[in-house]
Amino acid sequence: HHIENMEKKRKIGAAAAALVADNETIIIDSGTTTSQFAENLRSKQYLNIITNALNIALMLGGNPTNTVHMPAGQFKAPTLSLSGEKSVEFFVGIYAEKLFLATAGISFEAGLTYPAIGDIYVKRAMIKAASNVYLLADSTKIGRMSFSSLGNVELVHTLITDDGISDEDRKGFESRGINVIVA
Repeated sequence: HHIENMEKKRKIGAAAAALVADNETIIIDSGTTTSQFAENLRSKQYLNIITNALNIALMLGGNPTNTVHMPAGQFKAPTLSLSGEKSVEFFVGIYAEKLFLATAGISFEAGLTYPAIGDIYVKRAMIKAASNVYLLADSTKIGRMSFSSLGNVELVHTLITDDGISDEDRKGFESRGINVIVA
């Protein structure tokens, strides 16, 4: 099951990376699917990257044409990320074309949900800083609810998922004005 899920995440990562052009300013959230996305950005040049994930910063910062910015904050081992109040302050006054966001669950009732309340504030700040919000979520996360809600699904402009998404769910997102890309 885990292998199959990784394959889905890889496909989603590749599809999302195809939406990034050289010279863009992008925000990348921490997470397993966004890490797959970052792997697929290795061929891009001159990216201006803002990320709260240490593994992503190390991966993309190795390319001398890229610029990588990181917020301060508390380090959290499971997601290799920084979060907390200091992280939120970092995003004030920052402008990015695109945000590539991760989630634990997405449902029409509860919206975008996460296991830790502390992460919510950082993600909210990221959304505010970006013109376009791309949610990278494999189909197992659709209809799932986690502990704390970031806000409704309409915060997302584009959902990038895998072919496990039901026609009904796809129509649900599209009827809310959300573009669905199936990787």
